Amino acid sequence: MEVSRSNYLEIVKIIPFSERRTCFCEFAKQNEIKIEKINYKNHISKKELRKAYKIYKSKPSGRNYFHEKKLIVKAFEDVENF
Repeated sequence: MEVSRSNYLEIVKIIPFSERRTCFCEFAKQNEIKIEKINYKNHISKKELRKAYKIYKSKPSGRNYFHEKKLIVKAFEDVENF
């Protein structure tokens, strides 16, 4: 399958902090959002990013990741700021 790079964003450029990225990737996995590995880095399509954001906004997660209550909130703030 040929992957068009223009449709994919590097997650590290959207969410700069590793704990937030881990939290975001876990959220994506739980909600069946596809994350692709391209050149050993996690990428997400613009369509899947919008889908993840809609899911997050429709039912905010109360899960406590890494013992920090607002980690998923901060991760999605990074997405909003991107």
